[in-house]
Amino acid sequence: MTNYTGSKCICCGNRFTDDDDIVVCPDCGTPYHRSCYEENGKCINDILHDKNVSWLPDAPAEEIPVTSASNVKRCIRCGAENDPGQRYCEQCGTPLINMDAPRPFNGDAEDGHETGSDPMKTNIPGINMTPVMLTQDSDIDGVKLGDLARYVGPNPLGFLPSFIKFGKTGRKLSMNIFAFLFPPLYFMYRKMKGWGLAAAVVMALLNLPVMIETFSSGSYEITIKFGIDVKSRNFQLLEQLAMYVRMTLDIMAGFFANYLYYKQARRDIFKIYRESEDEDRDAINERIMSTGGTSYGYMLLSFMIYTIFSIGSLLLVAKVL
Repeated sequence: MTNYTGSKCICCGNRFTDDDDIVVCPDCGTPYHRSCYEENGKCINDILHDKNVSWLPDAPAEEIPVTSASNVKRCIRCGAENDPGQRYCEQCGTPLINMDAPRPFNGDAEDGHETGSDPMKTNIPGINMTPVMLTQDSDIDGVKLGDLARYVGPNPLGFLPSFIKFGKTGRKLSMNIFAFLFPPLYFMYRKMKGWGLAAAVVMALLNLPVMIETFSSGSYEITIKFGIDVKSRNFQLLEQLAMYVRMTLDIMAGFFANYLYYKQARRDIFKIYRESEDEDRDAINERIMSTGGTSYGYMLLSFMIYTIFSIGSLLLVAKVL
């Protein structure tokens, strides 16, 4: 009987434990949490069905501990130190491999002649590692790395390291300075329409106290009477609260925008996989690129919504008060 403990449920992404209630697809053998399977109503691992192959366990294999003075695995990409049991760097998601076993060209050749040193080999005493070379077909949490690059479109190298970290380590934090500066424009530029529209409306509301004070003071040629004492302590507290909330949301957008984009990319690509069973690979690639990518039109729409909602809210407050 197959042991599913440690393998990952393709619906929720959580790994199975000994106590989980697990059901298995009778056709391909893919395991699910019972609640996940009942939620979808069928097996969603269409790739295995198309290829007429069976599911294989993906639980992390037991690794030989790295022997070193510090008993750590050092990432060859960012230099971060990781616990010996880690398969991927906790900081950047780069795969870590135990390379203590002798390999061709890492020492003396079979004919007894000394070969050149491996340029990819680390010089850290006691640690002998080399990076795993990823390809377009490398699996990142059920999605091909090449498809993620096609979905991103412009600047894929700016996103793929974060995507690999999200898929391999389960971490959700990374920094996106553009999302931090103005979330509505960035979300809409990356076709994250739901987040973009919500951010535009929320940011317009949070900016309303500042606009009320600005137009009440006559800083512009147009002065609007709101019937509010903008110098009062209560209004000043409201303005400060709105500013702090907006700063908090900006920071959260900067740290979580890449993860939200990764989740949307996986969701859209999985949908294309399911709907493109009879299409060739070129057609699937075209659909992925057209679904993802960027849009200046959506970005302009976000700015218009933000402006219209800001002015509309300002006029509504002036009329009511």
